[in-house]
Amino acid sequence: MRSQIGIGIRIISAGLCLGAGFVFGYQSTAKAEAEKIFGNLTYFTSCPYIAESVTLVNGEQAVWRGPGDVSLFYEGHYVYGDFNWDGRKDAAVVIGQSEGGSDDGRLLAFLINQDGRLVHKQSVHLGDSAIINSFRERGGKVIIDMFIHQEGDCQAGPTKRVKRIYDYLNPDSGDTIFPTKTAQSSRNQTKKC
Repeated sequence: MRSQIGIGIRIISAGLCLGAGFVFGYQSTAKAEAEKIFGNLTYFTSCPYIAESVTLVNGEQAVWRGPGDVSLFYEGHYVYGDFNWDGRKDAAVVIGQSEGGSDDGRLLAFLINQDGRLVHKQSVHLGDSAIINSFRERGGKVIIDMFIHQEGDCQAGPTKRVKRIYDYLNPDSGDTIFPTKTAQSSRNQTKKC
């Protein structure tokens, strides 16, 4: 009897491991596919005096013009949705942008489906060194839970947690769902720069 229970436990354990492996394999495949798509697109920059747009290669690219440079990199955060309400699948991604020094901004880039190709049409500045906790789509809008800077924060350590809704059709909204004091305690509050 004990050997039958032991065999049953082994079979169940093997099944759980195979199931977990399947889910992990699917997530890895989806992430690799997203890296391939979003890590090789052309994005606008917020410094047109250096370059109006930059085409990423394997997730990053730098452009130099004279003494200045701009670097863009794909952050790994993406969602699909119909952001312009035309019935086609669009995407939104987080792009990092640096112009050297300690500047490390985050941009929400809306990629609109034009004849089957995703084209960067609009960006929204999320903040310098913003830390993304979650990135979702709901009802044609992007919802981002993140830490951003507040007064007294050092450049590398934003401590104000907010959840904001971004709408492609109303880009200046950036409606804050909640700023929370309790959420701030989940990040180290010491200001060591």
